[in-house]
This record gives sequence, structure tokens and C-alpha cells, in this order.
Amino acid sequence: MAGRLPSSGAISISDINANIGLSTTRRTNMNENHVRAFCGNRTNGSQTSLGNARGRGVTFTGTLSRSGYSTSVTVPTVPLSRYFHTSQLTTGFPLYTTMNVDVPPTWWASINNPRNMTSTLGTSSSRTGGGTGGSKNYYSVQNYVSSNQSITGSGYYSGKSTSNPNGQITLQYISLLATGPGSGS
Repeated sequence: MAGRLPSSGAISISDINANIGLSTTRRTNMNENHVRAFCGNRTNGSQTSLGNARGRGVTFTGTLSRSGYSTSVTVPTVPLSRYFHTSQLTTGFPLYTTMNVDVPPTWWASINNPRNMTSTLGTSSSRTGGGTGGSKNYYSVQNYVSSNQSITGSGYYSGKSTSNPNGQITLQYISLLATGPGSGS
């Protein structure tokens, strides 16, 4: 159950476990990465409080940003502050995303090719995923811009050849933990 925890009231470790899809009865301690990611204190051995997890989330899914159908499409910029508190964006920790390439609905088939990509917070980078298979060629690029802590993306789906780049790109998953759905790149 991705999304935000309640912004008021008691927060338990079982709430955090449930939010990221773990068993609510799983034995967990305050020094585990997913608990620290919620609480915004990623340094092992330092004090952290469950109260800091109120109103926060570490994994968000859905249509987080989407381009239109076109050639050489670009996903609108997604500021990480839209999803995460600044204390959760500690430099040096991973940021996981999934970019999804869609073909126009008028084509012979609507094929989704999610590409999992990982960046390192605090380090500007670009990650590319894609491939060919049968009558499909696709790629997507995720860019993490450290100066303004944001994600952008681009890509295409070209059908039978790379001479007809077309498609739509969707940022469908962003997390401070573990990779998202889809085949990795």
C-alpha cells in the first residue's frame, strides 16, 4: 500500500511495514533502512523517532508524470519535494524509479515496457533502459538533477524500426527503497 502514512495520530512499525508491502507482524527494528527512510534519518545508530514518519511515504505509484504521444517525448519535471520531506533525501542513498514506454492506442497493440532505473541522491545522473524484441524498439531515459532534486525523463517506442520514434513516457514509480514493477534495465 504505497503512499503517505497518516499525518496525525500514532504511527507503528507495523504501519510502516504495511505501507511498503511487508507483513504487519514482521519483526522490525528502528535501525532498518525502510524505517529510517520514512523517518528521514538514514544514518545507522543515530536516534530516530516513529513520530517523524507521520505524513510521509517512501514509495509512490501511479501516473506521477506523463508526456503526450509524440516523437522524442519528454516527461514534465517532477520535484522530489512533491513526494518526500527534505530530511528523507539524504545524499548518497538510492532513488528508484520506473519509466514506462507506451505506444499510441491506435497502433497494432498497446505494449508497456517498464524500465526500472536507480539514481543516487545528491549525484546528478542519467539512466537509460530499452531494448528490441520481435517488432518493437523502445527506450526510456531517467534524469536525476541534484541541484533542484528533481526527475525528468524521455524516450520513444518505434514499432518495427528506429526510423519512426513515437510513444508516450510515464513516470509510474518512485521510491527511496527497492525497485519497482517491471523488467529491470
